[in-house]
Amino acid sequence: MTTRKLSHSPRPIASEGDNPNLIVDISLIIPVAAILDGRHIRRLPKEVVAPLMRYSPRIPASDWAAIRVFVLDAVGAASEGTTLDTNRALKIAAHFVQWAVNLQGLPQEPGAVFNRRVIDNYCESLTLEEGSRASYRSVLVALADRVAPADNPEPMQPIRRRTIKDPYTAEEANGFRSWANGQRTVERTRKAKLLLAGAAGAGLWPGELGELFPEDVTASESGVTVAIRGRCPREVAVRAEWEEMFLEAVSGCEPGKPMWGPERTTREPKNLVSDFTSRSDGTAPKASRLRGTWLVQLLDERVHISVVFKASGFKQFNNLHNYLPYLTLPSVQDARSQLRGGERS
Repeated sequence: MTTRKLSHSPRPIASEGDNPNLIVDISLIIPVAAILDGRHIRRLPKEVVAPLMRYSPRIPASDWAAIRVFVLDAVGAASEGTTLDTNRALKIAAHFVQWAVNLQGLPQEPGAVFNRRVIDNYCESLTLEEGSRASYRSVLVALADRVAPADNPEPMQPIRRRTIKDPYTAEEANGFRSWANGQRTVERTRKAKLLLAGAAGAGLWPGELGELFPEDVTASESGVTVAIRGRCPREVAVRAEWEEMFLEAVSGCEPGKPMWGPERTTREPKNLVSDFTSRSDGTAPKASRLRGTWLVQLLDERVHISVVFKASGFKQFNNLHNYLPYLTLPSVQDARSQLRGGERS
């Protein structure tokens, strides 16, 4: 780590009678990066340190051994005098530093790793929803502010959580059928089909896919419907072009058990999909963009807005304006006819 040096000697200590506001040593107000060599983690209470020391992330053991002290001490330094959730911070920081040091080749120096450019680049690389990425970034920023304040003098721009990622076109969404069918195992293929048909065909949120049971699906001559549980209970009809794939995903599932299957690599339902796609074969689609495709198709087909609102599970449709650029615009004559309330002749 580079040590900051002054170009002049510190001013002498003020004597009695001198200006009490006199700065004794200008170096005292220059924020410097923490030395992350294990000294900070040792200052924490034993009951806090014990679970941190036992933590082992899901990365190669040799990679973790190379960065372990650096990561633990960063969390320790950021925890001093704060209410930081150390367990959560450690889990996030471990994977961040693994990416920055072992994969990107950055030196184990607080200012090199914990700065806004690196944090932003890392968060952009995550296959998570906007809210999750914003949450991860807030934790990393809290660490950066404590261990490398001089390298983060300005506040970071917040992630605009109401922006959307570009929806796939209908052709792009259909192109992922080969991805779903090309997984190496039967179970992965079934999950890929459930993700693709559930998000592009019924607009399911990632977390809702993990809460589906076989008995929630009804197939009849009038189509396939899904009863969705969770925070936004509703019933949605699957789009006709995705019905067959959706039923293929349901086929063979045991009643009373989640369709996503017994394999759960994360406790957070919303992370089930991103965890699966990160380990899948080939280039996986993003669930949020598939859901966007579904929404654009409904709006383009002029499905009644109240139907769209209910089927999408929205309580507030604050992002509606963000989808407008992706809709097919009517001709000038059609627009005039629609505004007049009549049909084009």
